[in-house]
Amino acid sequence: MAGSRRPRGRFLLLLLVLLGLTFVTLSERSSTSHYFNKVRSLAREVANPFQSGVHAALQPVGDFIYGALQYRSLEAQNRQLRLELKRGATAYAQSLSAEQQAAQVLSQEHLTFVPNIPSIAAEVVQVGSSNYEETVQIDRGSANGVAVGQPVVSAGGLVGSVSLVSAHLATVTLIDDPTSVVGVRDVHSGVVGAAKGEGLGFNLQVEDLNVGDTIKRGDQLVTSGLTLEDFPAGIPVGTVTSVSSGTLTLQVSLKPLVNLSNLQFVRVLLWSPQGG
Repeated sequence: MAGSRRPRGRFLLLLLVLLGLTFVTLSERSSTSHYFNKVRSLAREVANPFQSGVHAALQPVGDFIYGALQYRSLEAQNRQLRLELKRGATAYAQSLSAEQQAAQVLSQEHLTFVPNIPSIAAEVVQVGSSNYEETVQIDRGSANGVAVGQPVVSAGGLVGSVSLVSAHLATVTLIDDPTSVVGVRDVHSGVVGAAKGEGLGFNLQVEDLNVGDTIKRGDQLVTSGLTLEDFPAGIPVGTVTSVSSGTLTLQVSLKPLVNLSNLQFVRVLLWSPQGG
């Protein structure tokens, strides 16, 4: 008996709900009828508990779906913000690097020495890999007027000279290379000598100085520019770091003014010993 009552009870409940919804619909369409107003009230009383129950049952599901959608939306927004911040940081770094490079180039546009010698700017694209040669490669060549023997400088002073040229590249032998010899002159005393390279990480050694020549620590030496020299006069070369006396000659150590291990931009002087 109990089993038969349950289906009947469910059927009756369903019937009442359907009737309630039907009357609500009819009453909405005939809202001015007093009869339908009463029926509508009755139908709402019948259907209201079931509507509340359905709402209560579905509310957590709706909240979960809404929360999931909101979480995905917020997660997407966070990803987009992180991407935009990363792009902004990259753009800033690139802009800063470009500004630094431009500043380096501009600092060499107006050299304080040899202002009357024409020159072209070049970027160092490769550092020499040989343990026995101190060289760098630049992105200018014969197509740009570069030739073997031309001096290479930076804003600080002498870098070296061009030793090999192709159409669009050139090799520069640095002044600290063991094969490099630069004629130098003391700015204060006028004493002349020859600065010889000793290799990467070592100061130049100034030769051909006699005991009694006036030269002291802290003096600045520039290219002498004497006849048959490989460089025009007046290019800063280095600063004297030590002076010691031998039997007949002075032993002088010269630190280059240019950081030869960190070259990025240089200028090639379109000058040769023969033509000036």
